[in-house]
Amino acid sequence: MDGWVLLCETDAARAGPHRVVVDGEGLVAWLAADGSPRVFADRCPHRDARLSAGYVEDGHLVCPFHLWAFDESGHYVGPDGVPDPQCAVPCFPARTQDGAIWVRIAPAPATSG
Repeated sequence: MDGWVLLCETDAARAGPHRVVVDGEGLVAWLAADGSPRVFADRCPHRDARLSAGYVEDGHLVCPFHLWAFDESGHYVGPDGVPDPQCAVPCFPARTQDGAIWVRIAPAPATSG
């Protein structure tokens, strides 16, 4: 997988948000509801708390500091359940292969919707 970096074993993210540092960049790996990997920058845009210290609930990664939730695309999801395209965590392309999560370090743009 040219351009892809081995991040962690899939089981590490299955257990909950998993912090990994690559080239000095803190990343958090977690699994979406369908089991596909997600990799975000490991910092909440609200107060820079580590998202890896949070948890996954209802398909959202929840920050432990003020309980901000982010959907699988990295967008903040308010109490009304609607994603906010103006507030997002940097996301990185991720895939699984051979029981591991692989990531491209260049962030993918957050998608709207």
